[in-house]
Amino acid sequence: MNVLCLFQKFDFSSSTIYLDLVMALKDRGHRVMIISCTSEEKESYFEERDSISTGYVRVPDQFSSGKIKKGLIQLLLGRKMLKGVKKYFWNEKVDIIIYPTPPVTLAGILKPLKDHFKAVNYLMLKDIFPQNAVDLHMMKEGSFIHRLFKGMEEELYAYSDVIGCMSSKNMDYIGVNEGESVLGKLEIFPNTVKVLETEPEEPRSEDGEKVSFIFGGNLGKPQAVDRLLKGIELLKDFKEAEFIFIGSGTEEKKIEDYIEKTKPDNLKLLKELPRREYEELLKSADVGIVSLSPDFTIPNYPSRILSYMQMGKPILAVTDKNTDIRELVTTDACCGYWCYSGDEKAFAGTVKKIVSEKELLPALGRNGRGYLKENFNVERSVDILENAVKAGKQ
Repeated sequence: MNVLCLFQKFDFSSSTIYLDLVMALKDRGHRVMIISCTSEEKESYFEERDSISTGYVRVPDQFSSGKIKKGLIQLLLGRKMLKGVKKYFWNEKVDIIIYPTPPVTLAGILKPLKDHFKAVNYLMLKDIFPQNAVDLHMMKEGSFIHRLFKGMEEELYAYSDVIGCMSSKNMDYIGVNEGESVLGKLEIFPNTVKVLETEPEEPRSEDGEKVSFIFGGNLGKPQAVDRLLKGIELLKDFKEAEFIFIGSGTEEKKIEDYIEKTKPDNLKLLKELPRREYEELLKSADVGIVSLSPDFTIPNYPSRILSYMQMGKPILAVTDKNTDIRELVTTDACCGYWCYSGDEKAFAGTVKKIVSEKELLPALGRNGRGYLKENFNVERSVDILENAVKAGKQ
């Protein structure tokens, strides 16, 4: 099949679930075409790499911008991408168009793409916007900007033939809140990765060593960094655990200020690392942390959890009560621990429990990796997309 991908950011040097998906599609024998935004100086350019065709369209850098400028840039993306499709792929045969959220601002170009290519429009729902912005108090419900983006979200769902949701609760949420118009479009499309063949090193559990907890990824408001810092503060005299944050984002300065002010013995902050260096550091860690704001009413399912499972690391999920990450970690995969992100004392207590049971960590890590192989292998995503095209042709 011929696959057209619309990504607001994509490159071959960054390890992401989208790179794994694109490569898996190519390896299965499918033709892959990509339109991606870029903030490089060149206006637009075309690249053929690993038998994958990519057209890049230039937009201002939104990832280091304030929320107003970022919102304005998001409004440009659809028009820019449509222009790129017309320039590079308009005369190609396309069977399926895949695109993730964010952004929702592609809504306006889905109908013209559908009319032209007669392809299956497949939404990979990775973010429920604008409700997530309302939950984080970044947008006022009912405001002009909220109504604007809510209208785009509804249009996005309307012009998508299939809406692939990350988890069962994710799918239930959309079904309840968007009504009958979307019910026949919903299916599970989980976050997936290429499973590495080499078995990872198991977490160490020697007596006398600190248990190291690592947090890798974006440091933004969704990750409730301030809550984590409060929990770590409660553990300042607990010498058996240490915490390492790796990444960057809008909340990064809070960690820097905390370290500067308190000089903690149990916390380190490292900037974003190249993939290989990050994986080497992750190998030496004992537990991976996933954190979500307690204010979320939407069931998020962050892909960060997959890198921990891939490396055989047990997981400490510090989340809201609406996501089904809790069920994944404690019941489905049996690969770690959960506590409510709105309760710093519970976080501190869970860390102490993990330390007291550190002999269990290797088995929990193996459980997570085994579950990843069975449920989050990128080949499953390719199967789902192939089935969507077959169903669309019936």
